[in-house]
Amino acid sequence: MRKISIVILMLFTIFILSSVRVATAGSADYGVPYETYTLGAAGTLIPTQTAYLPVGQFGLDGDLSSPQDIFYYRDMLYIADSKNKRIVNINLSGEILCDYKFEEFVLPTGVYRRADYLYVADKGAAAVFKVDLTSGKITERITKPASPLFGQNNKFLPIKVAVDGAGNIYIVGEGSTSGIIHVNYSGEFVGYIGINPVRFSLRKALYNLFVKSSDLASSRPPSPNNLALGSKGSVLTTNDNVRETFKRLNLQGINTLGPATFYPTAQLVDIWLSEENYIYLVSASGQVYEYDEAGNLLFTFNTNDYAKTQSLGLTTNPSGICVDAAGNLYVLDKNYNMIQVYQRTVFVSMVHNALVAYNNGQYLQSKPLWEEIIKHNSSFALAHSALGESLLKEDNYRGALDEFYIAKDYNGYSNAYWQIRNDYIQNYLIIWVAVIAALYLVYQTGKIFLKKREFAFSLGGIAKRTDENKVLKELKQSFLIIRKPGEIFYRIKRHRFGYRSAIIIFILFATVYLVDLYATGFLFRAADPGNVLYRLSILTVLFFLYIVMNYLLSTFSDGEGKFRTVFAASCYALVPYIILTLPMTWLSHYLTYNESFIYHFYHQIVIGWTVFLLILSMKKIHNYTFAETVKNIILILFGMAVVIVVGLMVYSFIGQLIDFIVSVIKEVAYRG
Repeated sequence: MRKISIVILMLFTIFILSSVRVATAGSADYGVPYETYTLGAAGTLIPTQTAYLPVGQFGLDGDLSSPQDIFYYRDMLYIADSKNKRIVNINLSGEILCDYKFEEFVLPTGVYRRADYLYVADKGAAAVFKVDLTSGKITERITKPASPLFGQNNKFLPIKVAVDGAGNIYIVGEGSTSGIIHVNYSGEFVGYIGINPVRFSLRKALYNLFVKSSDLASSRPPSPNNLALGSKGSVLTTNDNVRETFKRLNLQGINTLGPATFYPTAQLVDIWLSEENYIYLVSASGQVYEYDEAGNLLFTFNTNDYAKTQSLGLTTNPSGICVDAAGNLYVLDKNYNMIQVYQRTVFVSMVHNALVAYNNGQYLQSKPLWEEIIKHNSSFALAHSALGESLLKEDNYRGALDEFYIAKDYNGYSNAYWQIRNDYIQNYLIIWVAVIAALYLVYQTGKIFLKKREFAFSLGGIAKRTDENKVLKELKQSFLIIRKPGEIFYRIKRHRFGYRSAIIIFILFATVYLVDLYATGFLFRAADPGNVLYRLSILTVLFFLYIVMNYLLSTFSDGEGKFRTVFAASCYALVPYIILTLPMTWLSHYLTYNESFIYHFYHQIVIGWTVFLLILSMKKIHNYTFAETVKNIILILFGMAVVIVVGLMVYSFIGQLIDFIVSVIKEVAYRG
């Protein structure tokens, strides 16, 4: 009995200890006031392990006032304390070492240190100051360049500054729509870098058309709002009102980030490149992003203090970001006048180590790290993609194919499948040649057999019975669209083809369209084809809208076609699409991106042929001239656009009306 009591006591103790351990882990996770996300396989953000833990905050005792920029240099931080007209130098513990305050400072908004010099961008003074840290004096002032290349009407309002090892100075000017201002070591203007494209806007187009003297009519590119210096002479910028909200510009001013880069939609205010070549971004709303040097999103989290609690790790209006040599993250908040400090977790270090090993060509060393990362987060797309590349280097093509499929890495999948297909062809080429030869012999034997009178007589009987059925007879004639399209349209008009055969053809067309949409090979399939009923509804509405507009406009332009013939001819024009699409759908499973030209060119031929037949059917059925055909095509497209716009407006109005009625009913029920 005593032994049983001891065993029970031991089990109870183990249970208590395990409960305490689990509770501690849970509380550590719960103490982080934000969720961390990474990029999933579908290109959307998914939750992941916490990347950076809030570990401290400082600056409250430093009497900061609306600080605008922060810069890290050798275990020290430099802060542009704008309202106090100074640059504050603090250590990583938050202790003020010194400050730099000059009478010429009006509104310092950017700070950068290179060797023994401090560069300060002062928007209020319209100048960039170079401060000698040894003497503590301003040694150079860069004001508006006198060069005609700068532009006489362009303003010089520097807000951020950066300096490379050769002494080249890069300045972000407020409203500098021509890009980053490039000045050499002696202060002479060199040129602009990285002009942003002008976004098309219907509003601007209308103003350009009707209000040409208005400022709203001008189409000016948005100006960059911050910068950092990258490796190999590149310049990193952040931008507003463009798709590429941050860029890595080479010497020619071209963005070298990959086409698959995930660009934040939030308004970015600062960018930083760490010593390990990781890119950090922060937005005005508190969203923090970390990217690797290839432009792959690693982590993102939102530090916005919605409840205004001034809690550890939360911000209200960030204005700067930097990372020290140990990987600690510093976010400057100009509203709270403080710096939030974040420490990276073991999971981030694991991801960084895997990336370093992989980028250095150490694929075998990176493989277990990626596998461990996937154990922690099976949806980490970058880990699956990198693991696939590692397996590809080991000639494990099947394993690589699976990893690329999970990551939705289409280029990697194409490369892996090309290797698998190449090995298959080499191993089974002789067998396939024998199969093709056997099929050819079967075909030749079948031709001889078909020539026999008894079989020909039976086929003739079947054909005769088919001709007795009007629907089958019409469907049999649909194949004329391949060889003699004008003949089939003539028969449709002359013999008054019925609705049933046309409807059958349209059903076949819709079926083939959906099969092609959802059953195409992985490499050529749409990433998100959407709901089947939605796709089918859109296809049906557009096709019947075209038929209705075609018929209605023909009544105003002396067209000869009736509604039934217009409908039948339009449906029969879809036959080539029905016949030719499915073979390529099947073949797409065996093609790679090396043969993508074949796939796309084939589809362009099929779609182009179908469109041509629709136009030809209109001409033949209505007996139009070429000019009348072109005119009606334009009117049909315009009419369809008008109907769609009106339909969307009615749909929106009905939705709002229903919401209003429901809200009234709820209000009445609540008050009743």
